[in-house]
Amino acid sequence: MTEKIFSKKWIFILMAILLVLFLKEDRIILNVPLILNICVFLLSLFIIFIFQYKYNSVKKKKKKKNNNNIINITGIFILSFFIFIILKLSINFFIIKNSEKMLNEEIKLPIENFISGRTDLIYFNFNDKRYSLRYNNTDNLSREEIVNKHILHIIYSKSFFEIYVIKKYNIEFK
Repeated sequence: MTEKIFSKKWIFILMAILLVLFLKEDRIILNVPLILNICVFLLSLFIIFIFQYKYNSVKKKKKKKNNNNIINITGIFILSFFIFIILKLSINFFIIKNSEKMLNEEIKLPIENFISGRTDLIYFNFNDKRYSLRYNNTDNLSREEIVNKHILHIIYSKSFFEIYVIKKYNIEFK
């Protein structure tokens, strides 16, 4: 089954698009329970195992024997990961839609760290957990200026399971 799926070139384009969407979307959702991610991944792994089992049972009827277990297992995990991304994108969409019904709250937090590179990131603590947000440093501020002279202003709303969705954020002078 995995050989047929990976032989299609458009699958790789679709996987790259899904990966970009997942990485872009996940930055505005805070405090997602680890157990939720684990359950979604196990569900996606279960789905792929069911398809693999059905495909192998049909293949056995045709008496075609061409098994490479390492490639099959690797393919199963790769496909499970992308099924996980599809499920996670839909869950993230539901989380964001649910948070739109809730009241917006504001908080000002100290900036713990700023890392400049290909992507500029601001690190902060929210509910005793460390998070990062992308920041476009158009003013070319130094790390010391951002960490010592600015605070992070976040507008967020709460969703279910104590998950928070950031609506808007910026840095301000202390």
